[in-house]
Amino acid sequence: MRLNRKNIYEINIWPGFVDILGTLLIVTIFTVLISTVTQIYFNDQLEIKRGEISSLDDEIEKLLSQIESTLKDKKDLEKKNKELSRSFSSSKQKIKQLNTEKEAVEDLRIKSDYLLKIKTQELKQLVDEKGKLLENLKLKNKEVKELNQVSEENSLEIFELKRDLKKLNDRLAELSKLLIDAEEEDKRNKVKIKNLGQKLNQALAGKVQELRKYQSVFFKKIKKALGERDDVIVSGDRFIFPSEIFFESGSDIIQAEGIEKLSEIAISLIEISKKIPKKIDWILRVDGHTDKIPINNEKFNSNWHLSSSRAINIVKFFIKEGIEPHRLVAAGFGENYPINIGDSQEALQKNRRIEIKLTTR
Repeated sequence: MRLNRKNIYEINIWPGFVDILGTLLIVTIFTVLISTVTQIYFNDQLEIKRGEISSLDDEIEKLLSQIESTLKDKKDLEKKNKELSRSFSSSKQKIKQLNTEKEAVEDLRIKSDYLLKIKTQELKQLVDEKGKLLENLKLKNKEVKELNQVSEENSLEIFELKRDLKKLNDRLAELSKLLIDAEEEDKRNKVKIKNLGQKLNQALAGKVQELRKYQSVFFKKIKKALGERDDVIVSGDRFIFPSEIFFESGSDIIQAEGIEKLSEIAISLIEISKKIPKKIDWILRVDGHTDKIPINNEKFNSNWHLSSSRAINIVKFFIKEGIEPHRLVAAGFGENYPINIGDSQEALQKNRRIEIKLTTR
């Protein structure tokens, strides 16, 4: 049986068409499904991002609030800083002014002490000269009496003696006037520092008097500890040590012999300090002095620098030995206060010294 060609074509096209339509339908459904799923996914992501953006907005608002608060605090701090700067600047000026006044007072005190020392020496010389003149006057008067008793023939000699006596009296009057002038000058010098030191002297007078008995005990202990030494001098209320005991020439390093002597002084001071009443504000003062020969090496550019460094090193040693720092004072005077104004080796050696004094603050 033979089929017609037309029937054959009709039978083959229709299933293919159905397959194509089915495939297109499946593709369309898959595409719609993918689009739907994608839209749902992106909607979810969009909601998540919106939540994150909302959270970020909240955080931004918090940060802005914190920044605003920080800026406000910064302005307050800047304002306080300006006020503190003005206050600090004012305090620095006041401190500077007080330091200047303190230095001026200290300079005036040192100069006054120096002038007073010179005037005292001059007064002592005048008093000695006056004593000699009075002694001579007594001798002359005695001679005049003896001559009057011997004979009237010696009237010429008596006249000469009377003339010498008149000269002596005139000289005595001149010396008395010089003494009075010196005393007046001394009074004027004292008046300059009277207002500065009067209250302090009144407050310290009783303390100094009370401290003297402990000074005496301290001196006795130091003398006993040092033994018999001709080069260690006690002058008034202080010990005077040759610098060579403690230091080599041009150095501020304490030698072994000096360490031994300073240890003995420290032990004696610690022992006596336990007996000094707390109400007495005592100090141990260490003064460094040099001769007038200039010094200029790698470490020291002046005698003043050398003497100050020596005194400071002795004070540091005392602190190591157990003496409280607030009970110690170090001062350097260089060559400015010699005890012998000569140029001999002996004079220079005497001026190179360390002075230690137990006194009040």
